[in-house]
Amino acid sequence: MDRNFQRVSGQDPRYAGSYNGEADPDLELIGVAFLEKLRPLVSQLRRKIDFPPDQPFFEMVVIGFGPQNYGPEAWTVEYRITQELLSTRENYWQTRILRPRFTQIYPPEKHQPRTLVEAAFPADAEDPTLQTLLEGNDPRFASFRSDASLGKALSLITKGQAQKVEPKDAAELLRAAVPLLYPKQRFFLGKMEDQAGFGWILPPEEPVEKAEKEKEDKNRPPEAPSLRKRPQN
Repeated sequence: MDRNFQRVSGQDPRYAGSYNGEADPDLELIGVAFLEKLRPLVSQLRRKIDFPPDQPFFEMVVIGFGPQNYGPEAWTVEYRITQELLSTRENYWQTRILRPRFTQIYPPEKHQPRTLVEAAFPADAEDPTLQTLLEGNDPRFASFRSDASLGKALSLITKGQAQKVEPKDAAELLRAAVPLLYPKQRFFLGKMEDQAGFGWILPPEEPVEKAEKEKEDKNRPPEAPSLRKRPQN
């Protein structure tokens, strides 16, 4: 995402005034930008898909800071699809992707506990959340309580005061907890700060092909010919 997603700037005039009040206009702009990227891809699906109509076909989580000192906020943006049979002879279906649905998942309502915010796909996954496991004293996290920083962070989270956890302690807790939940699985970890923006704590692994290409480029003499286009000044 940080390498390939083009920054959204300026509102598409086709959607001027289409803001439906569900989300901030800036968030609506991001949602529509992804919609336009998904439309030509989804339109290529011409066979019947056994997919639950109430489940999003594509979902993303948007994290940022609200205007006017609103503070941190998080939203899910869900895209659903519909299909229409156009030809029974060739079993040809037309697939359309619908406008995104926005749901704010943070912050909670006033006086509600501040807990870990988790989003799963699909949403009806039956696995318990990390918050539930921590509150239930899952034995996999027993060692956390004997560590000063992890123990303090764990105590605040289980008390519904997650907003009081130091960012470095929160990152340390998540970095230690995820491998216990999903052994031998790859994962990455990032952070969002009000002034500094987004940054990686544990960046995703580079594809093998790119790593090998970078190694090849590093060993290539400067005078060696290349088919790559030179950047324009």
